[in-house]
Amino acid sequence: MTLNSLKFDKEDLELLADYFYELFLPRFVGQPEGSLRAGTTIEFSRRMKHKVGLAMMFENKIRLSVNYFAENPQFLPYTIFHEMTHLWLYHCGFDPGHTRRFYKKMTEFEQTGYQIDPEVHVHSRLAAEGTYVYICGNCENRWHLREALDHSIYCAFCYKKEGIEHYATLKDTLFNLRDGTSEKCA
Repeated sequence: MTLNSLKFDKEDLELLADYFYELFLPRFVGQPEGSLRAGTTIEFSRRMKHKVGLAMMFENKIRLSVNYFAENPQFLPYTIFHEMTHLWLYHCGFDPGHTRRFYKKMTEFEQTGYQIDPEVHVHSRLAAEGTYVYICGNCENRWHLREALDHSIYCAFCYKKEGIEHYATLKDTLFNLRDGTSEKCA
């Protein structure tokens, strides 16, 4: 019996997502680059119509499309791994986009033996890593940008929570890794 031969409701999908998260977690903890932070939550949404998964860096959350995975549960493991990779890169201080670093980590998924969704999870464009890192002084959320800004930006996450505009400042072109070392952006 395979995942794609079964039908799942939202509660079943939540249990399955938690199972795959725990299964993949050792690949994201205690790595030389750093670790995925504890407390990542996974939620399913019926409102997601155009994306199957979304890593919400500032909230340490993975949001998944209940509609898509109810019909295509065989692709849930890949999407969980994919979104965990985004969060892991962010937590390690790297650009969480579809960069070389992202794709290098994603090659580990092939070792799991689970299916890759060829229609949804093929990204045709390799993104360059952001060389300008802006940080909110209040919550320490980061934005990795490819160009320096000529204007100020405020943290919408803080504004939503507190109603106060905390402005992000240019940190540097260095990533400050969790172990205290730094690496120049590529």
